[in-house]
Amino acid sequence: MLTIKCAYCKTKLYKYLKIGTGKVLRCHKNKITRVYHSPILIGEDVKCPKCKSLFGKDKGKYYDMIQEGFTYTGTKIKK
Repeated sequence: MLTIKCAYCKTKLYKYLKIGTGKVLRCHKNKITRVYHSPILIGEDVKCPKCKSLFGKDKGKYYDMIQEGFTYTGTKIKK
């Protein structure tokens, strides 16, 4: 389970169930287990609710994550 945080202000955004050992390139909405702070959606842009920095793009069923916009802690579940 990963905790996704804003890279700039370190605000906790949500908990995410990551399966596999690869990079976090997408966050599927059905695998988000807890929302700490709801992200702001402006068109396709997904922004931090506190500092308004961009950390992803909304693609419908998932967020296409921007690597410089977020950090995470926790462990990934191996396949």
